[in-house]
Amino acid sequence: MPFAKKSYGQHFLRDQSVLEKIVAAAEIQPEDVVVEIGPGTGALTEHLRLPLSPLFQPPHLGLSPSGERNSHLILIEADADLIPALEHKFPEAKIIQADAAQVDYGEAVGVGTKPWILVGNLPYNAGNAILMHALQAKYPPKRLVVMLQKEVGERMLGKPGSMSVLSVAVQLYAHVDKVCAVPPGAFNPPPKVDSMVLTLVPFSSTIDREAVIAVAKAGFANRRKQLHKNLAESGISTSEKVKDVLKSFGLSELARAEELTVEQWIELKERL
Repeated sequence: MPFAKKSYGQHFLRDQSVLEKIVAAAEIQPEDVVVEIGPGTGALTEHLRLPLSPLFQPPHLGLSPSGERNSHLILIEADADLIPALEHKFPEAKIIQADAAQVDYGEAVGVGTKPWILVGNLPYNAGNAILMHALQAKYPPKRLVVMLQKEVGERMLGKPGSMSVLSVAVQLYAHVDKVCAVPPGAFNPPPKVDSMVLTLVPFSSTIDREAVIAVAKAGFANRRKQLHKNLAESGISTSEKVKDVLKSFGLSELARAEELTVEQWIELKERL
């Protein structure tokens, strides 16, 4: 077992039952390309191979005209020290040494023609950035199954009364569901916090989602303040206009940002 590096936020998942739940939640089909973020030592990769096994090709086959290997399994690993072992263990995979928050998924997968699924035990220090980068890609995955810090996962699952900017941002792009909670003992080394596996299913929309997120960021600027005050101070609208919209939603004019649904944020942005 390689030494986990704090700089990469590495905690290697070893619990077989959790690995099996992740693969089951991915619902991999024969035509899918599977992209794994942070394969580490390959514990999850071993399980991902099974639904893809009929598509495996020896490494000297399945080459594109440019000489690049075509594969239904793509591994993105930032830690260069882990690459040689992954290449030896998974010769059929296309392996990219890169920061997953910066990868061009269209180029990596050849999307536009191939459905793809993103799976991964995301590093705690970059999970949000990686997830939003994938959701905002020109051709997002059809499904994501990701492990995150439990607190972050709960924020993504947020409901009115406990919403956050992250809740709004993620739910504007995908339907989010909890797969399972994961205790520290499922990893080597154990993290100091609990984890959670989520499934996200992206959906298309004509809404200017980034504009809605910008309004939400202003609305959550000071969580202790009422929404109308935050939006007035940001210059987005007047307090009275915001209060009128909130009352039309059936909410108190003194409501705070965490009380609004995603649909209400969309409507608020349109009306302001």
